[in-house]
Amino acid sequence: MNLVKLKIDVPETLLSYVDVNDAEYKKKIRELIVYELVKENKISFGKAAEMLGITKIQFMTDLGKMGIPYFDLEKDEIISDIKNIDAALEEKENDCGF
Repeated sequence: MNLVKLKIDVPETLLSYVDVNDAEYKKKIRELIVYELVKENKISFGKAAEMLGITKIQFMTDLGKMGIPYFDLEKDEIISDIKNIDAALEEKENDCGF
């Protein structure tokens, strides 16, 4: 993946709290940008994991740690989806003669 430099303005007092040359700090900033893009539905979970160089499973775990839901569905929506899946599976079984 090609990298580009991003220049942003921040309050000068912020520099007394962070070392902007620290590799770990830079990594955290990249992660925050990617997680925000996911929250805004601008990129997929898979794309985000790819950008961060981690597996999708690890990304899902990290989402939970940051308080970002992987599944953003209401209980009724989940129940409806389960019923639709069950109906589709039953239809497929009937078509196959099982």
